[in-house]
Amino acid sequence: MLSSLSRSVCRNVGFRAQRAATMSTATFDLTGSFETHNLDTSPSISVEYSKDQLMKQFELMYTMRRMEITCDNEYKARNIRGFCHLYDGQEAVATGIQTSLAAEDSWVTSYRCHCVALARGGSVKTVVGELFGNACGMSKGKGGSMHFYSKENNFFGGHGIVGAQVPVGNGLAFANKYKAKPGEEMNVAIACYGDGAANQGQIWES
Repeated sequence: MLSSLSRSVCRNVGFRAQRAATMSTATFDLTGSFETHNLDTSPSISVEYSKDQLMKQFELMYTMRRMEITCDNEYKARNIRGFCHLYDGQEAVATGIQTSLAAEDSWVTSYRCHCVALARGGSVKTVVGELFGNACGMSKGKGGSMHFYSKENNFFGGHGIVGAQVPVGNGLAFANKYKAKPGEEMNVAIACYGDGAANQGQIWES
């Protein structure tokens, strides 16, 4: 239902914008948007996207928002038990990271992981199913809000302990480096954490 709703919005809003536009691609200048640390080369400061790419990203973000609002309502109605850490308002973060990653790259995040799980190969059914404790959930209904996991999609959780995902991400990065073949590109590992975890000892130790 949510995915069909998002497709409807894309058709009604996005396609009108497509007809009105005269160019099929857009170029974005990222000058001053980021800094690098200990890199031999810097990423390009100019990024080009097609309309189809932008519409797919919009649809994913819209689906994330509708899914999380629905989960919020179900939690307040006490149909979802236990914890329910929502991600609404941060949809662009997960969407942007997912757009930049390859399927073989590794991703681990904090307990606020519903939308990351969706971006990383999940579906509305597997996310909501997990929150309701159903077997169709991404972790077979045994993990709940904070413990999504999908090894086949190189998504290594949702972690309930503040900052605990960073050592795991460090290990994933080492594994990617260890398995990389000489002369070939190495896969990356992403470990996301919030400012509340920034002073945790395991982050500095990692």
